[in-house]
Amino acid sequence: MNVTDAEQSRFLSIIVDHLDVPKSYYEKAAARHRSLGEWLHHKESAVAAYDPDVRPQGSFRYGTVIRPINEGDAYDLDNVCLLRSLSKSALTQERLKELYGDEVKAYAKANGMLAPVTEHNRCWRLNYADEIQFHLDTLPCVPEDAFVVQRLIEADVAPELAGRAIAITDRRHPQYREITAAWHSSNPRGFAAWFEQRAALGRVRRALAANEVRAFIEDVPPYEWKTALQRAIQILKRHRDVMFRKQSDLAPISMIITNLAAQAYGGETDLLAALKNVVTKMPNFVRSTSPRVPNPADPVEDYAEKWANDSRLEKSFWEWHAAVKADLNRIPQLLRRTSLKSDVRSLFLVELTNEEERIFNSVSSRPSASAVFVPPVISIPSATKPWGKDA
Repeated sequence: MNVTDAEQSRFLSIIVDHLDVPKSYYEKAAARHRSLGEWLHHKESAVAAYDPDVRPQGSFRYGTVIRPINEGDAYDLDNVCLLRSLSKSALTQERLKELYGDEVKAYAKANGMLAPVTEHNRCWRLNYADEIQFHLDTLPCVPEDAFVVQRLIEADVAPELAGRAIAITDRRHPQYREITAAWHSSNPRGFAAWFEQRAALGRVRRALAANEVRAFIEDVPPYEWKTALQRAIQILKRHRDVMFRKQSDLAPISMIITNLAAQAYGGETDLLAALKNVVTKMPNFVRSTSPRVPNPADPVEDYAEKWANDSRLEKSFWEWHAAVKADLNRIPQLLRRTSLKSDVRSLFLVELTNEEERIFNSVSSRPSASAVFVPPVISIPSATKPWGKDA
């Protein structure tokens, strides 16, 4: 008997439930960001006068975090600290990086963190060692110049996204130790806002279908939305992690997967439909010339910039894309097999419960379902501050 789309969606939803992290992890991450932001404003802070504003970035903001493959591996946290009253003409990148690093080290010491704070090319890393293993990469930056923002607008970036552009420190920059306007430009905050707009397509459709009217972007942190786009990205990232678990340095980076998936997303509310659409259309958004995978909030910024220096990375991306497409197409076959539990373990490193196995082992003997599975709309409380509408 044929396996219905509803049964496949249910199967994929169960997989995501195994991959997802508890709400408490997101709340803990939000507390980390808030705590650092509050410290930077304390009376003796060397950067307090520059009006520091800490905002979360990365998968914990997007709501696409998945459990690590290996028990005990750390979760990645990312934030951007925008020094709102500082300009590129006021000091060198090196001086800003040092000032910010001193405050981050003082924060770590004041909070009894034993692991050393480490410097990376663009950011500082804090390592937390408590009930949840986090490492936090925090990026100091200043507002981008008005002419750069205008350039983005002329490149068809929406003004509300272009206005979030930042100038970042990078110790590899040839003028790192000079006062200059030639800082690297980036727009992670613009990307985050753009991603939330894309993910919200599914929430709008669900709200309209249910005849509901509520402020979803303003009041609800994106990590609680659980849209089909977010859940599809979680599945894609886990498939990537398993496929490259012995060659993690060649794995397609999450920002490429997240970017391409969000561009391909059509607002589907059903997980299977979203995943099929995303996987099919992702190649359409890989450019043949640089920038290969541009940031929609800054078309000059290329998330695939490393492909130019290491051809293995692009090759690995296309191999992964072909594999995930093939594995998605064979889900009906998996659901007809009696070896489903071991197949899922091999494909996702997920251990189905005995009850879940029983449900799908009997799929072929059940009447075909005609309804498409849609996760229930959940009533969600107001947002935690770091995920507010102005982030």
